[in-house]
Amino acid sequence: MATPSVYELEILPEFRMRIKDLNLNEHLNSNMELLRWIRARNSNLDQAELMFRTHMKWREDVGYDQLLLMELPKQCDELLPETILGFDDDNCPVIMSHVGKWDVTKILEELDPQIVLLSKLKIEKILQETMKDKLTSEGVPVTQYSGIIDLEGLSVSQGTLAVLRILSKHAENLEANFPESSKMCVVINAPWFFPMFYKCAKPFLSEKTKSNIHIYGKNQQEWMDFMKSKFPLHVIPRKYGGSNDIEIP
Repeated sequence: MATPSVYELEILPEFRMRIKDLNLNEHLNSNMELLRWIRARNSNLDQAELMFRTHMKWREDVGYDQLLLMELPKQCDELLPETILGFDDDNCPVIMSHVGKWDVTKILEELDPQIVLLSKLKIEKILQETMKDKLTSEGVPVTQYSGIIDLEGLSVSQGTLAVLRILSKHAENLEANFPESSKMCVVINAPWFFPMFYKCAKPFLSEKTKSNIHIYGKNQQEWMDFMKSKFPLHVIPRKYGGSNDIEIP
């Protein structure tokens, strides 16, 4: 996120005072973490407070802070592969979601939907932990990450009602509980039916989040050029035009 403005620094103490009863730890009580909620609600402290309190209850209900200790079924990694590629020039993590290889239909047949959602939240927790104590080139704490979503191989048969429901719920979880976390999202190899999937998530996304999503079809040169303009070559895997030798599932 951008460096706090003078006005934001002026209202932060009031916001912190409003939620002091929550006895937040040092990380959650830091300026940049609290600023997420203020920015998500356009500096309306009443709305920011409501959003934050709702998040803290959700955090307890789903056991978010214990997710790294939770053993989840191996199918979650096998059928829903994701890879942290490295860090961009601002020290922000870049994650690749191999959505085209996801078999959400199969995993929903084998596992409870809540387990599937927890597996995606665990990735979010890993990213949040990865960003701790890192600073941008301007010396501001890192609070955002970028995502590359590869849809190559995505089948229209994956668009079942159960799959679309869980995609919608995941989008809702992210927007409600991790505001201002998405720096950029690059979607590549989008098939003709992709709008059907995106339509389910779109209502839950803020205008700011939607403005940071860049969607490309099968024109490889087009999305390669865009990614090279946004990410250092050492982050982009070789198969996508970069120099990263990381193994892609």
